[in-house]
Amino acid sequence: MSEEKIVKPKIEDVAAGFLNEGDLENLKDFVGFLKENKLTPTKISGGTWVVKNKGKTVCHMRLWNEKDWGVTHSHFTREKWFKDYDKYITDDGLITFIHNHIRKPACPKDCWSYKNKMTILGKQFDPVCNCEPLRLTNPSGTELENEKKLVLVIKNISLI
Repeated sequence: MSEEKIVKPKIEDVAAGFLNEGDLENLKDFVGFLKENKLTPTKISGGTWVVKNKGKTVCHMRLWNEKDWGVTHSHFTREKWFKDYDKYITDDGLITFIHNHIRKPACPKDCWSYKNKMTILGKQFDPVCNCEPLRLTNPSGTELENEKKLVLVIKNISLI
């Protein structure tokens, strides 16, 4: 019996089958950025890939509804290792970016029952999605550049 290595699909290959050209280019740009920074998306289920550094989740990449891709972060509500993050996120532009992308509960799971009230980087949010408190869909331009900055901050915090 021969051992065959199971090759998990790359997000950019799967997305090539349905994303429009602009969104696919942005996704490829983000994947290229991740790889330049020694971070690689690994498929974990359905349309979800995880990006980890030293065993700690940096972000998830997702393919939604056969027309969208996105990046999600659960750090503000679920990542126990992500402590004292406010010491490391000091750039006003990045803080505004994060504030602008904090989500209210929208998940079909238990999100609605938590009614999380949180202060994130000095701003009160009520309620906050417990599953994916920060979510970007089809990021491009400045939004994509800010996401890259956030990924680098999270990667650096994961090394502490």
